[in-house]
Amino acid sequence: MAERMGGVWLAATIPDTTPVVVPMNGAPLPCTVTLKSAAAGRLIELSTDGGTEYFPLAPDMSSATQTAGAVKAPVSHVRITGAALDTWRIQ
Repeated sequence: MAERMGGVWLAATIPDTTPVVVPMNGAPLPCTVTLKSAAAGRLIELSTDGGTEYFPLAPDMSSATQTAGAVKAPVSHVRITGAALDTWRIQ
């Protein structure tokens, strides 16, 4: 599960089921959300209304195995979609 360490606010491995929804209470701003995944449907989404609606985070960086984007304004939740055993972090 998620844990705090060093400059990383939260980090975890995606379990069998996706998406993973992360409440952003207490998250540092600005922060970067990173998903290490080669899954075709990988996606990082943000919600500002308590997790009812989500919009995709425009990546600042994307490669065949990783995508990352900056969050510069307060959001209530981050939804991360990948495959089992993919890793993500918020720092």
